[in-house]
Amino acid sequence: MAEKLRFDHYEVLTREDGSLAELGRGAMGITYLAFDTNLRVKVALKVINAKFLESEIAQQRFLREARAAAQLRHPNVASVYHLGTSADAFFYAMEFVDGETVESFIKRQGSIDPIVALRITLQVARALAAAEKVHLVHRDIKPANLMLVREDDDFLVKVIDFGLAKSIKHEGDDDLATLSMGGFVGTAHFASPEQLEEKEIDVRSDIYSLGVTLWYMLAGQAPFGGSLAQVMSQHLHKPPPLEKLQNVPGCVRTAVAHMIEKDPAQRPQTPAALRAELEDCLTQIEAGAAADPQDFPTMVDESAAAPVIEPPPLPPRKPSRPILWALVALAFVGLGLLLFLKLRPGNEPPPTQVAANPSPVPSVATATPVVASPTAAPSPSLGKSPELTREAVAEAEKFEAARDWPRAIAAYVQLQKEFPQSELGRVRLELLLSKLEAEKEALRDENFDALREPLTEAASLGMVSAMEILGEFLRKRDPKASFAWLCTAAARGRAHAMTEVGLRYSNGAGVERDFVKAAEWFEQALAAGAVSAGTLLAECYLYGKGVSKNETKAIALLQDAAAAKDPRAMDQLGTCYHKGIGVAQDDREAFRYYSAAAKLNYLDSLGNLGVLYLTSEQTDLGKNETARTAKAVDLFREGAKQNNAFCMFLYARCFELGTGLEASPSEATEWYRRAAEAGNRPAQEWCRQHQVKFESE
Repeated sequence: MAEKLRFDHYEVLTREDGSLAELGRGAMGITYLAFDTNLRVKVALKVINAKFLESEIAQQRFLREARAAAQLRHPNVASVYHLGTSADAFFYAMEFVDGETVESFIKRQGSIDPIVALRITLQVARALAAAEKVHLVHRDIKPANLMLVREDDDFLVKVIDFGLAKSIKHEGDDDLATLSMGGFVGTAHFASPEQLEEKEIDVRSDIYSLGVTLWYMLAGQAPFGGSLAQVMSQHLHKPPPLEKLQNVPGCVRTAVAHMIEKDPAQRPQTPAALRAELEDCLTQIEAGAAADPQDFPTMVDESAAAPVIEPPPLPPRKPSRPILWALVALAFVGLGLLLFLKLRPGNEPPPTQVAANPSPVPSVATATPVVASPTAAPSPSLGKSPELTREAVAEAEKFEAARDWPRAIAAYVQLQKEFPQSELGRVRLELLLSKLEAEKEALRDENFDALREPLTEAASLGMVSAMEILGEFLRKRDPKASFAWLCTAAARGRAHAMTEVGLRYSNGAGVERDFVKAAEWFEQALAAGAVSAGTLLAECYLYGKGVSKNETKAIALLQDAAAAKDPRAMDQLGTCYHKGIGVAQDDREAFRYYSAAAKLNYLDSLGNLGVLYLTSEQTDLGKNETARTAKAVDLFREGAKQNNAFCMFLYARCFELGTGLEASPSEATEWYRRAAEAGNRPAQEWCRQHQVKFESE
């Protein structure tokens, strides 16, 4: 019989096949099911990964904080019994909970009832309150660290691994090399923004992680998905896709949103405050409180996006004003074909999950630029010390702090090349690139020459964000190279890049126009999680571009995208209801969809909504033509001041016709010129007819 694995007086148990009985495994170590030969009871034995405790400072901090965790006694916490060392291994024994993790339960059962999820969350909040009293922060609250023990028709929750993550993290305060090489300790899918940024944290970080865990229980998956770097970036920069919780009670959505605020100061400040909020919500639900309007996903607030609809060119002579505005309204359909040539996606929520191996993508004529294939990284130097890594990180961070983006990117690229066995450089680089994408000022055209070389180097390492940035930067400078970079990113499963490739095919930008391939790419992007691709695919079916015309399918796609809060889909649905395309004509529905998109500051909807005010009595202002006209002008003005070409054209028309304001040929000419320069084709035609010069793109 093989010798038993022992740690002091703890004997690791084995399964029937002779393998060690593991309860869990992670970056910090392995948890075994073991037998305490002194007390004659089963325990969960956590054996710590030695790389986290290489320095004496780290070891002392671990022992100190593990002792602090042992002081924590609470019904919702798996108690720590003992800690020690054996054969240079650090371990601690804790209460063995004979149950199932929340992670395993959700994977087996799927999402759970909001009442059950709230009760589980409340028990964890009680555990956090007890930990707060002894100044402990868990740092790794996640479904895998919450054990469920069934008691009659309810669950008893036990939080495991209390205190360990904090001890590892604080070790990094004294030994930056170990921290930098290992990154933060925790699970990125459930980590708080401040934890990912390696800032000081407190119980509010645990509250954030608990909020993400509550989301996981309600939705059956975490709010953000993708690679490690993508998940981290989304926690730091992207708003959570709350529309995915549209079927849970409004107070639950509100509580989740409160818990996962990116700013700790905006979250519940203590576990006690969190408990009060959750208990109030639970009381509302159990008492059958009146339905909240937010609870109905079909409400217009839950809708989202629609396409730009341009009006037709002005007629050569001026008919009466009502006829003119009626012609503008008719343009909602007439310029559908024109619209398709200028499709651009709106703001797209990050996909909930990006497949590691996406289904085969449509073929492309020109695929990948030569430099886009990752180059072989140099073999790691076995002699490189942690001090060198620390210096490399510090150098890169110095450039980043100084907002010297080219040198910062280059420094992180070099870090990844020198230490390819670590993901440190890649993760830091992905986070920086995501930050730059969110900070538009950093990616202005005048910065491109300095950024191009380091971005190309980053792309050569397989950084998809770098490929996408290059694709956008080169859109006008080198359309073919732009298209090739986007194809490379799309082939790596990036949904946004797939959408862009489809747009390039539909517009003939950098590749021969091919509406069939455009539709294929939109469908592929939609399958990968790009909401805006659903809207674009709907427009293919609406106008018969690359697919057989199918208004019913188009409406279904638009409704799905609108439910996911895509404002472009909302706007397009507004047009469909206004003109009776695929649905019964209904200006009230058109008004609701246009209004919802306008509230999301989708600027084309400001114009479409204004035209609806001018041409229909089925708005909130009814038959009050004076008020409707004034409202329309306000909407046109608002969009025009934000440089929206469609709104500038409509605002110019108001000056020309004296609609809602005093007629002014000079103002009309100026706004027509601006609209023309912004790409509005009717405005360009007006300028040509009236011999007004404008700078075209």
